[in-house]
Amino acid sequence: MLKSHAFVLFIFSIIAFHCDSAPVNTITQQQYTTIQIGWTRAQVTNLVGSSGNVVSEAGTGSANTIIVEYTGPGTGAIKAVAAFGFVGGQLVSKSEVGFVAAVKNKITLQQYSTIQIGWTQQKVTQLLGGTGNIVSQAGKTGSPFYTAIVQYTGAQSPNAIASFTFTGGALSAKIQLGLDTGIYTITQQQYTTIQIGWTRAQVTNLVGSSGNAVSEAGTGSANTIIVEYTGPGTGAIKAVAAFGFDSGQLVSKSESGFK
Repeated sequence: MLKSHAFVLFIFSIIAFHCDSAPVNTITQQQYTTIQIGWTRAQVTNLVGSSGNVVSEAGTGSANTIIVEYTGPGTGAIKAVAAFGFVGGQLVSKSEVGFVAAVKNKITLQQYSTIQIGWTQQKVTQLLGGTGNIVSQAGKTGSPFYTAIVQYTGAQSPNAIASFTFTGGALSAKIQLGLDTGIYTITQQQYTTIQIGWTRAQVTNLVGSSGNAVSEAGTGSANTIIVEYTGPGTGAIKAVAAFGFDSGQLVSKSESGFK
């Protein structure tokens, strides 16, 4: 059987590739929520009313792996896409992109910053006052390998999102896009000066700000953080510089848009 996290990533790639397609197999958000890991494909088909669009298939017998896709109501003209992964005829993962999140599933930057890697899903829910929108699930509920990705929208902007990945019920990674609206600038010369192996403190001291921490995963020596800055680009388009820190030390850097 495919590893759960790899299967989730594979399904997301399928969703991204097919977002512009228009299959006739439709699903509602309520139906998506009702469907549970462990269901057979027949159960899913009976609930939704159609067999879905088979976008991928591999293997035979008990190793047969199928990814089935449906579309649903999203925002405006943009359709939501739901994908279900079956192994041996049994549902092992499900993911969705585009269903409208419930109003209660809101988050502020302060709340996002408060939440720490290792927190339980229950603790996150208690802080935020809502369970969030579960956009992906893989594995058997209650097992140490069960993985769920939960998404919240920004309290200040509906275009801002925060995603939390829980593995075995504990927070293993978090990502935010648009919650931190601070201005963190960097010049091309500063970017060039920064070297692999620098500490985050060294980068902060050179640039003059701590940057926008867009993602974090792991703890202690396994802690990984990606920090972004913007800089002068071409016309109105800003350059973006990203730095990856592992245990506080710079292990990667990339930029796009510098003149």
